[in-house]
Order: sequence, then C-alpha cells, then structure tokens
Amino acid sequence: MKISVGLIGSCTNSSYEDMSRAASVAKQALTKGVKAISSFTITPGSEQIRATIERDGQAEVLRGIGGVVLANACGPCIGQWSRQDMKKGDKNTIVSSYNRNFTGRNDANPATHAFVTSPELVTALALAGDLSFNPLNDQLTAADGTKFKLVAPTGDTLPSRGFDPGEDTYQAPPTDGLSLTVNVSPSSDRLQLLTAFPKWDGKDINDMPILIKIK
Repeated sequence: MKISVGLIGSCTNSSYEDMSRAASVAKQALTKGVKAISSFTITPGSEQIRATIERDGQAEVLRGIGGVVLANACGPCIGQWSRQDMKKGDKNTIVSSYNRNFTGRNDANPATHAFVTSPELVTALALAGDLSFNPLNDQLTAADGTKFKLVAPTGDTLPSRGFDPGEDTYQAPPTDGLSLTVNVSPSSDRLQLLTAFPKWDGKDINDMPILIKIK
C-alpha cells in the first residue's frame, strides 16, 4: 500500500534522541544515494530542538533524503496542515509519529488512513514508500542498483554540546492592550476573529423550570 506522506516531530516525538534516531536511518539511505519515495515532513517540537538539530546536522541529513522541516508549531499534528497534494475525499495513506490518528485529525480528509509509529520507522517507511515494508527483513535499492538493508538506528539521548536555545522570539505585550489590532484576512478559511459576547444587562434568567431528582 502506497504511503503518500510520512510525518515526524511535534511535541510528541521530537526529542533530541527521536530526531537523532530518525537521522540515523536517513543517513544510511543518504550514503547509498537513496531519497524518500513518500513526501516527508519534520516538525521540530520547539525552537530549542530546531536550533540544536540544525547545529548538530540532523536537520541537514533529513533534508538530504527529501525531508521538509516545518515551523516550530503543532502543525499537521492538530490539523494545521494546508495540504496541497491530495483533494478532500481522495483515499490515501499517511504514517506519523504523532499521538492521535482519528479520522481527519491531520488533514481534515476523512478518506486519509493514518497510522502511528515511531519517528525512525516513519523515516524508514517514507524511504520505501510502502506500508508493507519491514525494515527488519526487506531491502531498499541503492542508486547503483544494489540492494541493502537498514540497520537498527542509534541516537544520543542528549546533545554532547548541550542544547542551543535558538532565537529569542518572545515579544512583550503592549502595556495598553486596547491599542493592539489583530489583522486577520476576512477571506481566510483557517483563522477567524471571535465576536465579543454582548455586555451583560444585569439580569439573570427568570421564570425557568428547575429539574431535580428526588427519592
């Protein structure tokens, strides 16, 4: 069964060890000239993880097999995925290392079959492009036509040079919040400004029946 997209990361599975083990699988393929058959996305769980895997090389390796590093956000894990490769209603299969896979969770497409597994296995499956691929027994084809098997991935639990905190993107809120304007396009189908509730008129609900249970 063809896999359309493999997705790793988010707060669920983007620890330094998760990213290192996924990169360990990717590096084996990269040395053989192999790129992912399925689309492959990486969502860093934080700015600290993004900066650290950029510094230590995991991000470069994952990009090397065709991976796309997304923003440090929830992203596809909570459905914030502006997916362009599949129309709503088109049957397809994705694999992710996220923690939920109910219908429409990732791309709002009820016809998407989503399977959850570890980051390193998602990487291996994205390389093969097929859900039936078993990295313990099956082989990939190198760029020169030879066959090879993936070996069990490795990865450090913590970075030897410590974490890189990355960019400080914090913006302090203005002292007077009333002067702040949030601009959202009226044609956006992803963001919407909420309308404020009417001001309380000082009255409560009157003459309402009360339901009680008695013995």
